[in-house]
Amino acid sequence: MTGNLFCKAAVAAAVAFVFCATSASALEKREAETVVTILERLSSETGKTVFYDEEAAQEWFEIDDESSQLIPAAGFSETSWKTAFDQTMTGFIASIPQAELQQMMEEFADKLGELGKMTPEQKKMATEMLRAQMGNFDIIREKGAPYRTVAAPYADRLKRLSKTE
Repeated sequence: MTGNLFCKAAVAAAVAFVFCATSASALEKREAETVVTILERLSSETGKTVFYDEEAAQEWFEIDDESSQLIPAAGFSETSWKTAFDQTMTGFIASIPQAELQQMMEEFADKLGELGKMTPEQKKMATEMLRAQMGNFDIIREKGAPYRTVAAPYADRLKRLSKTE
C-alpha cells in the first residue's frame, strides 16, 4: 500500500515538474514574431530555404554569426535561440492541417527531383524515403502542439520561407 502511494506521489511530482518546465519555457508571441522576422532576413540574404530538423537552429545561428548578427541583437543567446526556433517551427508544423502537410511534402518531393536533376528511379526512391519520414512529422506535430496557437499567425510567412523555388 505504501509503495503504491509512493508511486502515485512520484508520478504526480513528475507531471508537475514537466508542467512547470514547459510553462517556464513556453513560446511567447513576441519571440515567435522575432524568430520569423530574423529568418526572413537571413533567408533573403543567403537564398537558403528555412526547414526544421534538430540541427537547423544551430545552422541558422552560425549563418547569422557570420553575417548580420541579428540573433544576439534581438536578445537571444545560442540556447534561447534554439528553444525559440524549435518551438516556433514545431508549432508552425503542428498548425498545418494534415492533408495540407502531405500535399506540401508531395510538392517538395517533386521539386527535389527537379532541382537535383534526378533520374526517374532516383526521384521515386527519394519520394519513397520522404514518405517514410512522414511518421517523423507526427512526432514533430505532437512536440509542437503546445506552441501551435502562438506560431499559427506566422504560418503564411513561414510557408513562403520553406518553399523551394
